[in-house]
Amino acid sequence: MNQIAEFLVGLRKGAQPRPAALPTALAPQTEADAYRIQMQVLEQLGAEVGGWKATLPDTTAGWSAPIPSANLLRAGAPLASSALRTVSSQRIGIEPEVAFTLGQDLPAGRSHSRDEVLQAVASAHAAIELCDCRLADFDSAPLLDRLADNLMNEGLVLAAPMIGWQSLDFGTLPLQVSVNGERVHTGLGGHALHDPLIPLVWLANHLSQRGIVLRAGQVVTTGSFAGCRWVPPGSRVTVEFAGLGTATVEV
Repeated sequence: MNQIAEFLVGLRKGAQPRPAALPTALAPQTEADAYRIQMQVLEQLGAEVGGWKATLPDTTAGWSAPIPSANLLRAGAPLASSALRTVSSQRIGIEPEVAFTLGQDLPAGRSHSRDEVLQAVASAHAAIELCDCRLADFDSAPLLDRLADNLMNEGLVLAAPMIGWQSLDFGTLPLQVSVNGERVHTGLGGHALHDPLIPLVWLANHLSQRGIVLRAGQVVTTGSFAGCRWVPPGSRVTVEFAGLGTATVEV
């Protein structure tokens, strides 16, 4: 596993062209392999887990990826260079999302009810997930390779925390996305599951089953409300969820 983690770290640093897939002899064979590789990549980068990405195709199953603390950004800041992010990217994916910051630990080794998870949330945020794939094409790459590569996560931009988020109807939450001052998306809701709390609860239990504590202070982002839009470097992106907040980043 250390070899493939080194290979992925090299791709982040631009050591070689992005391959269509990970080398067959090193590629993960199971989800457990892919998750171990994720954590070994962070270890080799000297990074700590600041949050998590949860991706669910339906309400019963999904995948997760850790987000390094250094790649959690506050809205309005430029996207500075970082050893943790991928160099020489010709484009960055942006996804408007709702993220949650935990106010208390959710222990590992047991199941957590929806009510328990919601009570552990300290705040909600309008967020922009920044996406990049260390493989040549995310859609055509093997699933386990994509999982080992953190499911395209490149960083997360957070708007100011909202405490009274419980009154929001996420299924109909008005959303506007602008790039360089031009509005490129307007909608109501748009989350694939119509409820970003479903991925949050799933992640708490998914990590618990893997023996990982979802810790106070960590952030969980819960999936796009408008798909992924690719923008060139130098773009200024604004995501506004009415009633929740506005996240802005210069990529």
